Amino acid sequence: MSEGMLASIAAVAAVLVALAQWFFTSRAASRQRDVEMTQWGQEVIDVMAEIETACFPLSPETTYSAAETEKLSQRASALVDKGRLFFPNVKEQGGGRLLDLQFTWWSTPSAKAKGGKNDDEGTRVKVLDHVLRVCYVARHVSVGKEGDRKTLRQHVWQSRRDFVELLQDEVGGSMRRKIRPVGDHVLKDPTRWELPERPLTLPWPVASNARRKRHNRPLESERA
Repeated sequence: MSEGMLASIAAVAAVLVALAQWFFTSRAASRQRDVEMTQWGQEVIDVMAEIETACFPLSPETTYSAAETEKLSQRASALVDKGRLFFPNVKEQGGGRLLDLQFTWWSTPSAKAKGGKNDDEGTRVKVLDHVLRVCYVARHVSVGKEGDRKTLRQHVWQSRRDFVELLQDEVGGSMRRKIRPVGDHVLKDPTRWELPERPLTLPWPVASNARRKRHNRPLESERA
């Protein structure tokens, strides 16, 4: 076997080894991101479940003070920003044609990032919308604003289910490059949201007349 052929075989082997190293390194990075994303998601689910209970406890012995509910909103707010580490805002997409070929590009860094005044932060992805909605609910409850607390609990429960579904689509495909669905504007006042579409069936407790009035439920004397 000639020296030239041996050199060619060695070069091919080196390329294969390099490709194998790149492949396993990429898989390891993907698994690590999945692990970190799952840990973040578990913390979000825990906070959502607790805020759901704080909105309308089933047991009369379960109570949340305004301070406790505000701390829950604080945790939810922090989790929104932690989620941006995995799901950065979606920038405006541009496009065009070159030599009759379609191509796209993402917007350049904002002027603010370059020291300018304009600030194009992009649009929040949908999976974070649900974390933000729950944060707003906790703030709403902590300041004692009026509203149907039972409906607020339904809002939180729906956001939790939608959040889990969206996160399941992400975990396992962390390294896939794809355009995620863009989120919607979230009103800060939960009483102005549309009614939840997901049904929530719970054994709603028989509350006192004062509690029924506070939660917009009919009093015993109004049932007749």
